[in-house]
Amino acid sequence: MLQRTRFASQGSLLCACLAALLLFTALAPTIGCSPLSKHVDPDADDSLGGTGIDSGDVRTIADKMVGKILTTPEIARATSPPTIVLDPVRNGTRFVIDTDILLIKLRGQLLENANGRVRFLARDRLDAIEKERAAKRDGVFTAAEEKALKGADFFLTGDLRSISKARDSDRSDYIIYSFQLIDAEDSTIVWEGQHEVKKEGKRGTTYR
Repeated sequence: MLQRTRFASQGSLLCACLAALLLFTALAPTIGCSPLSKHVDPDADDSLGGTGIDSGDVRTIADKMVGKILTTPEIARATSPPTIVLDPVRNGTRFVIDTDILLIKLRGQLLENANGRVRFLARDRLDAIEKERAAKRDGVFTAAEEKALKGADFFLTGDLRSISKARDSDRSDYIIYSFQLIDAEDSTIVWEGQHEVKKEGKRGTTYR
């Protein structure tokens, strides 16, 4: 009798555990415990909405600007690959966004499509480069040859400007993405390209 009672108790415990597991599985998506995710097309609008910059905008801008930059006479007719430094994009919109993503995408697309016709200088890594150079000069590290730090021929930079309207929960944003290639010697703007976007949506989307 005692053994039969023990088996019945264990069976009840097992059923309770299974029931709890099934309940947790059913509720997990609603309580944020499910690792549900999926790959989506970066060119398509996502389900979160919003009237600011999206991945599709970044990709469209890069595709549009790269071809124009490479056909600019100062680039296309250069006898040796011009050197370019990225200068931060100024953000005049209401959106708090990482504008560096625009220049990083542009740089990557340019290097991929230029076939050696342009070179970018890593000025954002200058501290590390100078430490490495100093260590080589002091004999800590070996160096195949000593080189002078290159100067920039052009700055690639940009500006974001917008007209924003709101009524109740409705939002409208017209954004101009403007990029310039500036002569680093005499400050001449040798090229400028623009991309325009206007979006309407509801309030509530947060950009980070």
